[in-house]
Amino acid sequence: MNDTDTLNKEPKTNIDFNVIELDIEGMDCPSCAMKIERRLNKLEGVENAKVDLANETASFVITGAETNLEFVKSEIDKLGYKAIEQESDEDEQASEIEKQKARSLFKKKIITSITLSVVIVILGMIDHISSLSFISMDAANWISLPLSTIVIFWCGAKFMKGFIADIRARSAGMDSLIAIGTLSAYFYSIVVLLFPSISGEHMHTVYFESAAMIITFILLGNYLEFNLKNRTHYAIKALTELQAKKAVVLRNGNELEISVKKVKVGDIVLVKPGERIPVDGKVIEGSSSVDEAMMTGESLPVDKSAGEKVLGGTMNQNSYLKIKTEKAVNDSLLSKIILMVKDAQKSKPKIQRIADKVSAVFVPIVIVIAFATFFIWFSYIGETLSFSLLKAVAVLIIACPCALGLATPIAIVLGVGKAAEHKILFNNAEAIENVNKIDTILFDKTGTLTYGKFDVKKVTSYNSISSDEILKIAASIETFSEHPIAKAITSAYKVNSNGFYDVKGFVITSGIGVTGNINGNKYMIGGANLTRAEKLAVSQKSASQNIYLYENDKLIGEIELSDKVKSNAVEILNKLKADKYKIAMITGDSKVTAADIASQLGIDEYNAEVMPDKKQEYVTELQAKGAKVAMVGDGINDAPALSRSDLGIAIGTGQDIAIQSADVILVKGDLENILALFKISRKTISVIKQNIFWAFFYNAAAIPVAAGVFAGIGLTVTPVMASMIMALSDVVTVLLNSMRLKYLKIK
Repeated sequence: MNDTDTLNKEPKTNIDFNVIELDIEGMDCPSCAMKIERRLNKLEGVENAKVDLANETASFVITGAETNLEFVKSEIDKLGYKAIEQESDEDEQASEIEKQKARSLFKKKIITSITLSVVIVILGMIDHISSLSFISMDAANWISLPLSTIVIFWCGAKFMKGFIADIRARSAGMDSLIAIGTLSAYFYSIVVLLFPSISGEHMHTVYFESAAMIITFILLGNYLEFNLKNRTHYAIKALTELQAKKAVVLRNGNELEISVKKVKVGDIVLVKPGERIPVDGKVIEGSSSVDEAMMTGESLPVDKSAGEKVLGGTMNQNSYLKIKTEKAVNDSLLSKIILMVKDAQKSKPKIQRIADKVSAVFVPIVIVIAFATFFIWFSYIGETLSFSLLKAVAVLIIACPCALGLATPIAIVLGVGKAAEHKILFNNAEAIENVNKIDTILFDKTGTLTYGKFDVKKVTSYNSISSDEILKIAASIETFSEHPIAKAITSAYKVNSNGFYDVKGFVITSGIGVTGNINGNKYMIGGANLTRAEKLAVSQKSASQNIYLYENDKLIGEIELSDKVKSNAVEILNKLKADKYKIAMITGDSKVTAADIASQLGIDEYNAEVMPDKKQEYVTELQAKGAKVAMVGDGINDAPALSRSDLGIAIGTGQDIAIQSADVILVKGDLENILALFKISRKTISVIKQNIFWAFFYNAAAIPVAAGVFAGIGLTVTPVMASMIMALSDVVTVLLNSMRLKYLKIK
């Protein structure tokens, strides 16, 4: 595979930075998300619609010319949900105001529901309260009717609207279960009020308090769930808070403060000491220390001066900087990190498919069980209408599709968030699952196990040209390259620089070397791969990185470089070995260099002098032996191997193509984060499995109890008890269990 093939290769990441994302209010269960997703995917001109219950968002791409965003939002609104678009700062502020109003109204409804429900319960017990003996049972029941009506149709309006939307969409969700259950008790009670004899022996027995308490407890459960789910998005909030809201730009000689979203490529941005840098760009004036810890994990401030690049989201510490914008805010590294974290949180691992399949048929099955419960108790066993009805209502209310629906996405949100906290980014949630299948870790050498920061140790001339001239020729050609070796050579020359030669026809061949013409002579520069590719015999005497300079195919010079092994590499590899991972190394360097590095690191299996297109073949060889391979690399020549591997891990200090080809990006570039990656992934999958188990167990145990299967031994549940249990089920079985990921200790 040549360099062009690599660049044109389809990257592993599925992120589309042009995807439209809407906040969705009103989703309560998996069927809500599936209902919206199905509707969006049926719309002409809308593609790749995905609805995420945990993050309460919908994402899609509009491809049709006649389809616009307002139309899509209206279609979502028709289903009984509210779609909110966030574009400008003003939109975000308006959206936040709307959310605050909605939360305030929600609290009012909860307080109203609790207050009225308590009154209804007291009225239902009036025969046992002597101080209220002046109120007859009939009067108490008639007073309860309007109070319960307020609770059901105003406080519980979201459930009723959801039920109506389910009917229109010919689907069934949690709203359907709640509405059918509460309305059954409510309308039965009205019938008893109007025709008392229908209740048989239980004259005047109504269930307004059951209907009201069901709504109350479920609203309380929703409120607890909302607060806990809100806490799961801490990682995204922390990242978005890094983004400056305003920027001071220089236009037509005037300083203007504008929204950072309106800053264009080429704009000159002024940043004062203590301010957050708003854009990715290059310093054109001034020098200062910049705190990059929040972006790169680098603990010490980095000195920046004219010509050096800075990242949006970092903090300018002690001096004035003038920065030329190179990327608009939506294309900045910080924005891409936020999008990657969001995309990973929204994606579904394979393990979620089981829960999704069950959730798709769960509610209809529960409704069938409820009808069967009523029929068996009333027609077969011969119980009263009211008794049979209450059993059916209890089944409807106690069932909890939310626990199943939230089992995976909540854990994914928290796991991806914990990883982002440690500067570990997932391109997709499936990578979290794949981490747990890995048994072999293949490391690229340069920049991964070593620092990739070379120093020129020695320059040797093989003809009458001086060593200084050899360095000048090499530096003149390498100045066009961004490779770490090129930077080392040009840096060494610049110490005593007296100018560069004019180079024509510069060409870079990935993994091999560079060529260029100076004064009519063709020069080639490269290492062991170059000598093999050009069939040039060279005997390497040392374990150092050796670079050779050829003039018209004749060796005229050699540059010896040194590259140190990372200080914690041995410790990290030993810990990985202790965890039963097989360690291997691959490099394009000579066998002498590879053997020396492998010896220092205690690596028994390594492959040297590997051309870029052969790295992926080595990965395939390992996979053919049954190994599940994780490839760790950082360079453009690692991209094919990263894509071929079962898990591609890119060191974030590497090149874009390597990062795009990987499943996981270690932004910090620290090998220690590989240990964190494996620990977080293992724990996340463990929590998901626990969540799915408890969600299944809860419903498998609760539904039979509510149906009265164990009534013979005195184990029974009333509709009110069912609402209490259901309201807390997803909080206890899923949310609290998942929250452990937030407080996971890595070291």
